[in-house]
Amino acid sequence: MSALVSSAGFALSRKLSEQRVRQLLAAGKVAGAIRVGERWAIPADAEIRRVPGGRPPLTRGGVLKQAARACSSALAHAGVRALVVGSVGYGAVRPESDLDLLIVSHAGKTWGQVRAVVDEAAAPYGVPVDVIFADTLPPAVRKAMLKDARRASEL
Repeated sequence: MSALVSSAGFALSRKLSEQRVRQLLAAGKVAGAIRVGERWAIPADAEIRRVPGGRPPLTRGGVLKQAARACSSALAHAGVRALVVGSVGYGAVRPESDLDLLIVSHAGKTWGQVRAVVDEAAAPYGVPVDVIFADTLPPAVRKAMLKDARRASEL
């Protein structure tokens, strides 16, 4: 376990103002920080949780679309081509909807490698993601899914 520091010590080590550290603590963005009476005990190596840039989306659909774009971009960088299917693809998002990605080409990447890229890209959005490899589907199912599939940039 790492040493615990005060909010002033944490601010000094991170080159932040004490006020900014207090704001981060109040928002719950400092991992592992605990309040002891009126003071904070913060692990010296604590991470500051960041949220994705830009204006936060107001709807579940907006969050899922941002996650789809992030996943698609990360997968493209890894040489994997993915399309969005399911409720996000055809525009019927409900509060319990998740993100469904159809992997069309994966350039020799295994399911685990693709899953790791997707999990890392979707983590800031906090949405569940299902990964489906098109080449594992029966031809009729694949054809039906491709019919409704959309690129993340078109959402």
